[in-house]
Amino acid sequence: MKKSFLLAGGFSLALFFAACGDDSSSNGTVDQETDVSSSSVGDSTDESSSSKEQKDPSIPEGARAATLEDLNKHQIIEIKGEKFLLATGSKVGIFGLWTTDSVESIDGQELLIVRSDFSNGKLKLDGKTSFMPFTHPNAAKEGAKILEEISQGKLSQELAFIVEKKTLKYGVGKSDYQKVEPKGLILPTTYVTDANKLTDKQVVCETSDDTTMVYSFYKGGRYIAEKVVKGDTISWNAGYVDVFYNLTFMLSDFAGPQNVQKIGGFAYKSTQIFYAGLSKMTDINKIAEIPCTASELKYTSVDESKIMGVWVGKEDGEDWIFDLLESREWSMKADDGAKEKKGGKNWAIYGNQLLLDVEYSSSKNAALGIKGPLSKVSEKGFTYNHSDKGTPAVPKTWEQPDLQ
Repeated sequence: MKKSFLLAGGFSLALFFAACGDDSSSNGTVDQETDVSSSSVGDSTDESSSSKEQKDPSIPEGARAATLEDLNKHQIIEIKGEKFLLATGSKVGIFGLWTTDSVESIDGQELLIVRSDFSNGKLKLDGKTSFMPFTHPNAAKEGAKILEEISQGKLSQELAFIVEKKTLKYGVGKSDYQKVEPKGLILPTTYVTDANKLTDKQVVCETSDDTTMVYSFYKGGRYIAEKVVKGDTISWNAGYVDVFYNLTFMLSDFAGPQNVQKIGGFAYKSTQIFYAGLSKMTDINKIAEIPCTASELKYTSVDESKIMGVWVGKEDGEDWIFDLLESREWSMKADDGAKEKKGGKNWAIYGNQLLLDVEYSSSKNAALGIKGPLSKVSEKGFTYNHSDKGTPAVPKTWEQPDLQ
């Protein structure tokens, strides 16, 4: 049945995706459970990286800081005397911490979602990096209290992971390192349990007679979600996607034109929680479902390094300069900033889509985010079919400047 109320409140949804088959696996060199991961934002394990990491005085002689690849998909860790299940998902920078000392089932347990690049093998838990998407009255009380204090900014904990003689160990704060306890979790077969299975898929879900949600999933655990009404995209968001147990989480870094939302100190453009399938979605309470259609997402990937730098363009008689910095800052100027100046501190490419987070703009009808596909990319320039509708109009053709 179609339920348009599933999209009430913008993108703050709770949905479910259908089954996609068994999890794939790969073997690591550290003693751990079989894991799945094709993408990592962790530290390099080459000699130079390891050498730098070992300069950390907290790491024992002969050990090194762990990388994301060293972690198990699920492991038991202890914080303040309570045991938790730490999940790494597809290792794209999102972690899940469940209040449980048993891996038989995590239904009915509370969950802390954490964003981290796992730099130097460390995972910081506080109100700025974490939030709780839901609560369960029957969850382990002491564990739930700890997670709630972390999400509210009342408690901060840092987990440090190392590899010592091929053994994965962890420490909490200044405590001694102890061996990580890997755990195998029997996952349900009804829903997607591995975000890698969504890669390069586009899922279109009909929420009402004239409204659809279009989800595009890219390599590296990235997604773009668009709300389309009568053929026009009226809002969108984009960011990280990962799956824990059978819940698919989407945390966005980009959005337009929706306002920024916050849960405690954790800032993001929007969040979505899925129990989903390639043929249907259901709300978090499994009361209503909406039909979906899946297809292969076809695009030609663009290397970010190919467009990094300064470009020039011309539109409606105005001269523009477009600067994309390695630091992720970006800016656009018309008539050297006299007619228009916009920019921000975050840009990225998902597949062939260039995403810009807009922090400031002097144009009329300015959006909080700009997105669109790149084409004809070469050292001489590129075409950017962007979504910006501000005035003055932004060029779509950019070329290498004639430097003198």
